[in-house]
Amino acid sequence: MKVSVFTLGCKTNLYESGQIVTALCDKGYQASQGLVWADVFVLNTCAVTGEAERKSRQAVERARKLNPLCKVVVVGCAAQKNAEQFARLGNVTFVKGVADKVAIVKEIERVGIGVEQLPTQMTESVFAAQERARAFVKIQDGCNNFCSYCIVPYLRGRSRSRRIADVVKEVAEARRAETVLIGIDVSQFGKDTGESLPQLFYALRGINTRLRLGSLEARVVTDELLTALAESNFCPHFHLSLQSGCDSVLRRMNRKYTTSEYYDAVCKIRKVFPQAAITTDIIVGFCGETEEEFAQTEAFVDKVRFADIHVFPYSPREGTVAYGWEDVDRETKLRRAERLGAIKERLKREFAQSFAGTTQRVLAERKRGGLWEGYTEHYLRVYFEGNAAVGEIVNVQIKEPFKDGAKGEIL
Repeated sequence: MKVSVFTLGCKTNLYESGQIVTALCDKGYQASQGLVWADVFVLNTCAVTGEAERKSRQAVERARKLNPLCKVVVVGCAAQKNAEQFARLGNVTFVKGVADKVAIVKEIERVGIGVEQLPTQMTESVFAAQERARAFVKIQDGCNNFCSYCIVPYLRGRSRSRRIADVVKEVAEARRAETVLIGIDVSQFGKDTGESLPQLFYALRGINTRLRLGSLEARVVTDELLTALAESNFCPHFHLSLQSGCDSVLRRMNRKYTTSEYYDAVCKIRKVFPQAAITTDIIVGFCGETEEEFAQTEAFVDKVRFADIHVFPYSPREGTVAYGWEDVDRETKLRRAERLGAIKERLKREFAQSFAGTTQRVLAERKRGGLWEGYTEHYLRVYFEGNAAVGEIVNVQIKEPFKDGAKGEIL
């Protein structure tokens, strides 16, 4: 029986889909990731926004178009939030939530709804199938932050961590030139087990792979962590979640830092890693955001000099604290997103220009239109010509800014 596992949403979902593929293959199914013809489709859904939830429902119709006689099994956050929205759709035979997604291998022939209580401890029993140039390894799940705009803690549960020994074993077995350590809030890693991120990086030093971290909170950027990163094979790229560059907006968001504390973390990073890429997420038009508050965000973005920014217009989410609060009109949100997007593009180009004339180690990920594409240790996207292989790290001389990154050539 052929099974297609299709992922919507975050890198953690992508990792968990890899776990599902491994478990299915171990049981004799012909399973792979991606939306291709299959007898059974496992849809790993997302509910971070209303749009993500809508796309999750649309994926059922996309599966039916590929095979009108297929069975569709739905798992993940959108199913956890509202299982009935999928159960009533044609071809959907079983709906499961977030808990123990790998168990779907035993439930794939079941009919009905099986949304279970959210777990309180990590129970990872299967390593994910790694189908890309870099490996993704999940080290943590859940979130304790309860930001006023976010529904994730209600769907993923409280923060819980894997044991360091288990993480080290999976990283070693993945055998990739680069490994990304991911989770819903990796800043919380080890707080429930008595371990820590610095201990994890010291434990990973003996493995021949360069390491990246998922999104971090500024408050965990300590001298202890930076020392551990500097003494490991860490790629100097920090995705520091910001959301707003205005303190009054941050308070309404229930973000637990000020812009001053955030900037202190940036300065600490650049003292140890002078050329570090610092990237972030920013929500524009959050409840009641004024022009003055948005102008403070624009000024703060310029002050930090981000290497890249993911800009999101605020989208009210039913079930969150902020749902029903005063909203900003859509036109204003889009206008602010466009203004911040222009700053982002300028800063990205300046970041790329800062590496012109240097030689960087680039992970070759794919080749399109005669050019290889991949990322440097500083997460600068590079387009280059020359002989390489997928998953190989090559020395590339950076020439100039190009597209969304830079152009270079293999030395």
